[in-house]
Amino acid sequence: MKQILFIFSLVFLLNCASSNAGLATSNIPIINKKYKVIAVVDKERTWRAFDIGIIGVAYSVPPINEMVKDALSENEADALINIKYWQDRRIFLFLTWHRLHINAEAVKFEEEVQNVPNKKTR
Repeated sequence: MKQILFIFSLVFLLNCASSNAGLATSNIPIINKKYKVIAVVDKERTWRAFDIGIIGVAYSVPPINEMVKDALSENEADALINIKYWQDRRIFLFLTWHRLHINAEAVKFEEEVQNVPNKKTR
């Protein structure tokens, strides 16, 4: 029984989790542009890092730009709007697992037809 309690307490002491979240209106400025929502985007990516106290080394670059590019290309969209994101990290001894999740709407800009006056020749 003592061994089981020791193992559970060890897991709780070695595993630490924290998270943050946020909102963004869009990934590019879309002021005064007409658009149509074409899809809902729901993506998640992970990456790892090696941490000792205040010194940390990531094994790879966080895949944030890749997620946005993938979401735009998969849906053939021009922009993402109403972006909700959260990130959490789990720490086991000296390894940290980061997870980033985004939820957004993919939009396509509508072409603006400009009226060109007809010149009538007489």
